[in-house]
Amino acid sequence: MPCIRIRNRILIAALLLALAQGVLADSADDWLAGQQAFQSGDFSTALHIFQRARDDGLEGPAVHYNIAVCHFELGAFEQAGQSFQLIADRFPLMRGLAEYNLGLVASRLGETTAAREHFLSAYELSPNDEKLRILSSTMLREQASVLEETPAWTGIFGFRAGHDDNVALREEAGLPVGVTAESSMADLFASIQGPQNGRSGFRFDASAYLISYFDADEFNQTEVRGGVTYAWRPADWHIRIGGHLSVGSLGGDAFDRKAGASVRAIRHLNRNASVDLRYVYDDISEADSVFDGIAGSRQQFNARYRWHEGDHWMVLRYQLETNDRTDASVSPTRNRVSFLYRYQPEAGWGYEGGVDIRASDYSDLAIPREEDLFTIRLALTRGLPSGWLALLEFRHAENDSSDDTFSYDSNQVTLGMMKLF
Repeated sequence: MPCIRIRNRILIAALLLALAQGVLADSADDWLAGQQAFQSGDFSTALHIFQRARDDGLEGPAVHYNIAVCHFELGAFEQAGQSFQLIADRFPLMRGLAEYNLGLVASRLGETTAAREHFLSAYELSPNDEKLRILSSTMLREQASVLEETPAWTGIFGFRAGHDDNVALREEAGLPVGVTAESSMADLFASIQGPQNGRSGFRFDASAYLISYFDADEFNQTEVRGGVTYAWRPADWHIRIGGHLSVGSLGGDAFDRKAGASVRAIRHLNRNASVDLRYVYDDISEADSVFDGIAGSRQQFNARYRWHEGDHWMVLRYQLETNDRTDASVSPTRNRVSFLYRYQPEAGWGYEGGVDIRASDYSDLAIPREEDLFTIRLALTRGLPSGWLALLEFRHAENDSSDDTFSYDSNQVTLGMMKLF
């Protein structure tokens, strides 16, 4: 697939230059600036120049084609599709090329059936263009493979085992740190979601998580979650709105119940980068009177930027969390920033590294408390037969609190495996 994408981009760039030749004589300065901006990767500037030329009265397929390509490179696939469709409708001699690019747009939008129809039209409309026929037939085979291989339901399964030299309820449980202990541990995680039904529709998901500390079973935790989401794609955004329910246990006792709602908006900035915004509201109740103080609500706002190029991935995330609980000791306001870099080749060893900084403010306590948690994570990964991935991970955490009772540090080493299916 990577080779196909590179070849498609080269074709687009070459055609862009060829089509522009007819207008260079009349608007040399603007078109040269537009071409230079395009070649340097400044697609936003190039788009502005080409749109200005169109608005100044320049007609013909070249200007519309250039605009469409810039939209495509910027990840504005809906607008790119509109321009390619205009070319197909108004310029019959270029309809085969336009249909091919409409197929690329549909592929990026996840519209597999529509993409196949466009590539078939491109092949049939280009009897004298051998290069376009080869590319169209290649993409037809690719789409056929996707239709055959993409399951309606997808999921992940993973498990780990290792050692933690300072077990503490630091993260999801929502309780003060309290007593800590050293222990070997094991956990497993499984989730499933679907059906994958193209651009819009309802999707269901379910997940289960279990962690067991062999020498400190009072920290054992489980959570089972289920939800439903409705997804659709207005303009350049992918929107998901949903609800979820979950139940958890702690130390073998029923712990909490959550009922929540979320809204998520994803946008591709270009072919390599995307931004992901998400808001989650949880209504939380205790499942046992022992945990009476955890009842209340929690709100989270997440912003994530993701970039990838080949085998390299980078994720930058910010989270704001507010809590309104019965017990002020579990009602912090938190700001969290994290960074992750991953290198994962198709074969051989990969690696991951990341840092996470979380600031917590317990301002509702009789004696307010502030905490700063710093976590660093390093991992080695390796692909295994049948789609499994092995993961050797080291995690170090330091919590600095204005109340020394809640200051701690810990080191955790785990070896695990996971598989997507």
